[in-house]
Amino acid sequence: MKSPVQRGITRRRFVQTAGAAAAGLGLGYFGGKAPAFAQQHQLHSLQLSSFVPATDETLKQIAAEFGKQAGVKMNMEFIGLNDVLPRAVAAVESKTGPDLILLQWNQGYLFDKSFADVGDVVQAVGGNKIYAFNRAAVHVNGVYRGVPHYNIGSAMVYNTAMWKEGGLGAYPDTYDELLRDGAKMKKMGWPVGWCLGHTIGDGAFGNYPILWAFGGAERDEHGKLAINSKGTRAACDYMREFWNAACDEGGMAWNDSSNNQAFLGETVSSVLNAASIYMKAVRDKNPIAAKIAHTVAPKGPAGRFELIQQYNYHVPAYSKNVKLAKEWLRFLMRHDNYERFFVSSGGFAQGISAEWEHHKLWDQDPVMKPYAELSKYGRNMGYKAAYDRASSEAQAKYIVADMFVRAIKEGTDSAVQWAEHELKQIYKA
Repeated sequence: MKSPVQRGITRRRFVQTAGAAAAGLGLGYFGGKAPAFAQQHQLHSLQLSSFVPATDETLKQIAAEFGKQAGVKMNMEFIGLNDVLPRAVAAVESKTGPDLILLQWNQGYLFDKSFADVGDVVQAVGGNKIYAFNRAAVHVNGVYRGVPHYNIGSAMVYNTAMWKEGGLGAYPDTYDELLRDGAKMKKMGWPVGWCLGHTIGDGAFGNYPILWAFGGAERDEHGKLAINSKGTRAACDYMREFWNAACDEGGMAWNDSSNNQAFLGETVSSVLNAASIYMKAVRDKNPIAAKIAHTVAPKGPAGRFELIQQYNYHVPAYSKNVKLAKEWLRFLMRHDNYERFFVSSGGFAQGISAEWEHHKLWDQDPVMKPYAELSKYGRNMGYKAAYDRASSEAQAKYIVADMFVRAIKEGTDSAVQWAEHELKQIYKA
């Protein structure tokens, strides 16, 4: 029997026809075997190297399985986090490069229509079951320009031996309790480590949640500038008292590694951080690992909040393999494959929907379990308004962190007035 190619039908036409037929029968590719594409195709995916090497290895294995089934060569390239965005910019400007790019936060806003519409994939891998803050990060001007992949949340990391020696019980559940207990720990020589430095991660993770927990926000739900409010002033008043009474005052100069070093060096009693501190201690067989515990961030009068770092896959519109890239994402995010990825991280990476809060992984190590629930408190920079390019600009200029620094040094009125002036320029209010 002659093949379709021998009868004069091209292989590409055959694949297109077969795909259309499958769709018409309601079969689709998602949930079944990976599609068979032309043998000569190569799919190039660019992403950061994970803190947990096993995660990268698992991703490579899943990619190899997809490549074998689809008849394509999978090129999984892993580079340093700080190198990913410059590579993405260069690729989009030159209209050549990777077929998929893993970016963080809402960086898809920087590229907008230069990234393909992947709304069909978002719906296929969870739709509205995906956390709202994750969907907001990739919903660019009304179009899904990315697919949420995973989250990295920050919990309170504390030294149980220090806490016990201080005569304290469970870690504080409210910011007022943290002020009280943190002040006692500081008097014993073990302050709370809090970052107010100009650093892209830790300069945001703790400070936005304090603003929100006291009822403050940069903008209201209608997008109107709202920083000059009773809630913001309460947050500034709290930060000034908390900083002076309970914190390591060197935190104004900290970078993203400073709190890790301070905690592992046992010069502070607690910090807010991803699971990397504990996982490194376990990996290095550091005795401090046995002293580490985690808990969710404290709550304030307005509730409990977490700023969660999202990682999202984007498909550049210049790619000649947009359809193939989408099918790879469907395959990667299929429940069984995503579970392999999720488990391989050991809890360092959290899932993109509530389903993963209850996975059996969290029962394997009680120390890690608090990370399971962080995402349910997740909000984005710019909350209560849209997570847009302007809200990211406000973070890039460290407006919230610097407002708190000014509140400590100059007082609340000066700090809020300064922040309002700066945000007017950013939000064009």
